[in-house]
Amino acid sequence: MNATLICHFSSQSLTPAQMWEDTSTWVARIANTHPDFETWWTVPRGPRDDAIPLAQREKVVAHIQKANTQLDQEFPGSIGEGSSSIHLTNAATDAEWAKRGKVSLAIHPGSGILRLRLGRIQELYPTPTTLVWSLLQGLTSNSRVTFAQTNVLQKVAGSIMTYSGDRRVFRHREYLGWMGYVDAPLAADQLPQAARLERHGRGTLILATEALGLGDRVAVEQANRTEIGLAELGLLPVTDSRLM
Repeated sequence: MNATLICHFSSQSLTPAQMWEDTSTWVARIANTHPDFETWWTVPRGPRDDAIPLAQREKVVAHIQKANTQLDQEFPGSIGEGSSSIHLTNAATDAEWAKRGKVSLAIHPGSGILRLRLGRIQELYPTPTTLVWSLLQGLTSNSRVTFAQTNVLQKVAGSIMTYSGDRRVFRHREYLGWMGYVDAPLAADQLPQAARLERHGRGTLILATEALGLGDRVAVEQANRTEIGLAELGLLPVTDSRLM
């Protein structure tokens, strides 16, 4: 099973140097959750590129600037001042990356989206729910985060399925999925469908179900009921008002 944590936050326009600073802050929030998340490298953009340790500030800033320039040359006007983004992995080689579950971290400040993808979590980590919850706690400690969700990808009866594509409740709203965060204080009696609630900063962390197996009818139904409860509270963002 693969899991993707997605954080939505207030958008920012950042220069390459500011992008490095912002990325270092995000990474520091999850570095102590597991040894696999202590050190990060840039993703090479071609066969002639090397993976650069995030700690090497000047080289990473140059890497981001080069990517901006290449994109602007291919699509003139697409990159303006402060439109940087970054894509990282937690390993310097393909072999080590595969061994660690092909983890990737993509941060796009201009669109206000962060995606942390974790592969083979049930195989690699003895307590995957605890790990993902800890990562969610770290990422949502950034006060800019307004909503977070966790998608799951899994093979069910020979077919690849995702919670977002095959098991979510609403097509016109965001989904919460396995676990997530809402930018509002919640008490247990307001969302009794959830497996766990935890006050976090000015908002609430929500564990919809202890283990979200896409082939587990009971677990999926509990996640669905949690999303319905959030929608009734006005805490599940609308993505397409035309479908309401």
